[in-house]
Amino acid sequence: MKNLKELKWSDLKTGIFFVLGLGFAAYLGLVIGKNTSMFTGVTTISVMTNNVNGLAENNFVSVAGKKIGTVSKLNFTMKRDSLYVIADLKLRNEFAGLVTKDSKATIRSLGILGDKYVDITTGNGPSVREGDFIRLETDDGLAGLTSNAKETMEKINTLLDNLNNGKGPAGRLISDEKMGNELNETIANLRTTSAELSKVSTELSKGNGLLPRLMKDKALADNTAQTLENLKATTAKLNSNQGTIGKLSSDPALYDNLNRTMNSLDSLLTDLKRKPGRYVKFSLF
Repeated sequence: MKNLKELKWSDLKTGIFFVLGLGFAAYLGLVIGKNTSMFTGVTTISVMTNNVNGLAENNFVSVAGKKIGTVSKLNFTMKRDSLYVIADLKLRNEFAGLVTKDSKATIRSLGILGDKYVDITTGNGPSVREGDFIRLETDDGLAGLTSNAKETMEKINTLLDNLNNGKGPAGRLISDEKMGNELNETIANLRTTSAELSKVSTELSKGNGLLPRLMKDKALADNTAQTLENLKATTAKLNSNQGTIGKLSSDPALYDNLNRTMNSLDSLLTDLKRKPGRYVKFSLF
């Protein structure tokens, strides 16, 4: 049978190891709960915002979707008579070099209603150091979607009210039967015109008339173009004072003199036919 003192010492050692085990387990739980590694150093940086949008301590921090740290603390601060929240971000040193001084942080959601986290977009500047602040950009998330949806619904309701009240061209088309009939007639005329143009185009491509030949025969087209140019030049001369015809068309006095001369010559020829002896004498000796 064991000594009573030995039994008490054995029980004491068991109790001591049990308490130490509980303490170690609690420490591990605390470390794991904060998503922090025991064996890795950290670099703490901060962001400042007037609304954390549900961000909480121990939420994780990521770069390109990979977790690199956690949100360690959220503290209020006053700046220029306005209330702000400073969020401390603990970054694991092995990844802290990825975050630069010109990086941008955004508070995002895991899904529509998921937990918040801080997503960092890296820049091109030097790496951050302990105590640095980086810029925080807002991401509306669900609130933005709700606001946009509300605004869209208001616009749709306004459009429907205008349509029902006959406001605007679309409303008038719906409520004004005469305008609707005129629009239908216009569309029908456009279709008819389009069909006729298509028919003319087909005939031009297959026909044997002058226009299809002009389209296909380059020499004929060139000759026709030259003829038109010559006709244009001739018309220009006729409209000017150059040449006899041009002067006749532009000088009434010249035209009248020429007309009188032609009439006198016509009378002379007529009289000559009737009485040639008056103008011509024949003598044999």
